[in-house]
Amino acid sequence: MPTQEDVPDGPEPDIELIRPEDFLPSNRYPHDARRMGIDHYTGLDGAWIGLASALDSRKPSHRLLAVVLLILFIGSFALALWGQWHY
Repeated sequence: MPTQEDVPDGPEPDIELIRPEDFLPSNRYPHDARRMGIDHYTGLDGAWIGLASALDSRKPSHRLLAVVLLILFIGSFALALWGQWHY
């Protein structure tokens, strides 16, 4: 039961409530990655997905970076396979 001290005398002031989402960083990860639980706290895998999802295919420099990343990933995989079969 509210007492006289709990009830304000005048109209309530206009207060902008702060939500917890206001303090959280924006989630730039694709929906599939978020569904798997990958976020910026995931580590190196999350960082690579975050970098790839931030690329814009309309920018030539982003396309070049995507090609370089693709060559690095395929090259490291090919070297690992070559190392397994060579020895």
